[in-house]
Amino acid sequence: MSNRFILSLITAAVLTGCGGSSTSDSAAETPAPTPTPPQSTTTTTATTGVITGFGSVFVNGVEYETDATTITTDDNDGASETDLQVGMVVTLSGEVNEDGSTGNASAIHYDEQLKGPVESIDLFANTITILGQTIVFDDLTSFENLVLADLNPGDILEISGYFNADGDLYATRIEKETEQTRLKIQARITALDTVNKTFELKGLTIDYSAAIFKDFVEADLADGQQVRVKGDYSALTAGVLVISEIKLKDKNESHDEGDNRHVEGFITDFESSSSFKVDGIAIIIDDNTEFKYGDASALKVNVSVKIKGEFNADGALVAKKIRIENKTNLKVEGAIEAINLDLSTVTVLGVEFEINNQTKMKDESDDDERFFDLVDLAIGDFVELKGFVDSEGKNIATKVQRENADENAEVELKGKVSNIENFSFSLVGVTVTTDANTKFEGTSGDDVSQATFFEQLENDMLVEAEGQLIDGIYVAQKVEIEEHDDDDDSSDSENNRTEFKGIVEAINEDTLIVSGHQVLTSQTTKFKVDDERVSAELFWSVVAIDDQLEIKGTIDQQGIITAKSIEL
Repeated sequence: MSNRFILSLITAAVLTGCGGSSTSDSAAETPAPTPTPPQSTTTTTATTGVITGFGSVFVNGVEYETDATTITTDDNDGASETDLQVGMVVTLSGEVNEDGSTGNASAIHYDEQLKGPVESIDLFANTITILGQTIVFDDLTSFENLVLADLNPGDILEISGYFNADGDLYATRIEKETEQTRLKIQARITALDTVNKTFELKGLTIDYSAAIFKDFVEADLADGQQVRVKGDYSALTAGVLVISEIKLKDKNESHDEGDNRHVEGFITDFESSSSFKVDGIAIIIDDNTEFKYGDASALKVNVSVKIKGEFNADGALVAKKIRIENKTNLKVEGAIEAINLDLSTVTVLGVEFEINNQTKMKDESDDDERFFDLVDLAIGDFVELKGFVDSEGKNIATKVQRENADENAEVELKGKVSNIENFSFSLVGVTVTTDANTKFEGTSGDDVSQATFFEQLENDMLVEAEGQLIDGIYVAQKVEIEEHDDDDDSSDSENNRTEFKGIVEAINEDTLIVSGHQVLTSQTTKFKVDDERVSAELFWSVVAIDDQLEIKGTIDQQGIITAKSIEL
């Protein structure tokens, strides 16, 4: 239940208590005419954005009531609010109230962008490959029915998200399916062959000879179009998917001057900070554009933004407000020590986070509150907080997740290092101590000694720690230098670390082909089979086609992996 809803109930109760009638003579007097209340102003608005919470539905910072809303999904024209989940990207039409933070939704529709089997996973690069598409995830991605570290090639995933300028799909939500289902892919057409009725989507060959066309006709097919196709799992054979349905997904919206629009996504087609596209919509800014968490100088390709604006006579969206989505590089887990409803803050491990109407709110505890908000939290609740530091030094929560408390649970921290001293350092204002039992992972991804770790450690490095509070002191069980800080352009380096899971496709002496990647080994490569260290000779004698491997090493720009360790 939201703060706004509770406030309205309190207000109603107070007004009711003050409105009783009197038994004095004045009751017989002719009552004065009741003044006409001022009419609230609403603005009809179309919205595309991520669901961040329920009470009824929060999208792009607006709480929409859904009592009279038509809700549909790709597979269900008669869906209800319970079919919607935090992290889903939806299209919504409705009215926004004058306060700009509440409204009423007339219609909400959800389409996943991708559904199919995992081909490979890179846990260091935070990428998954499905049906040839690269899916990028991060600390804000919502995961359903899966633990990321347990994800394996062959698992069927449903992905909701939006595309960046590189054509990769950023996942706002990933759900693991319990059974093989119909495959769904959204991407841009290449290699269209109208004679053989095929084209490619991210390298996957699509046979559309038996497909039903939705909202357009076969003759309109063209290279470069963004389409969404469906086909049965059994219709995928040898890299060819025979589809049953195809729908055009290119933006073809019609707007009148003055129409309002809310949009969320990555900046693409960047000409300048005052002219670019988001989700296929042309955006311009002017002197009246208001910015949150940044300014116009922060606008560039692949920056994530939320925009509220109004269309001009030329069909471009003039941005009234732009919220720049800063990278989530803070993480704190632990029991809540303080809550301030007036300031909308929560304190864990002495660290205060500010929560707002854009914060993703999810209850993963046994309470399983769907309408989960700040007022549902209590002192002692175990939560995971993720966010960033704004220009004023405040910790802004981008995600709050309540979990079941466990006395022996590891408490995780993530942030920029400071105050390095005597084998300890600070993260997010928390002093992290290490000892002989702490495991250390250095800049190269290798296990290192305590002394080597602190030789490599520098202030402002991004570090993740797992540990426990012992008598009020945070003692780390594992610390890892996250060399791939989100602010760094690590793609420019010749080699990058990888923690890769994939399927063996070919074996050639001391090299492998794993999920399309050539894997090189050397005399220093370490081998494991089912968690047990084995010799190279034993590994090569048992590894076979279709085996699943987990590889740690480096990957170059051609996708060639040099393995430091391989586990079967």
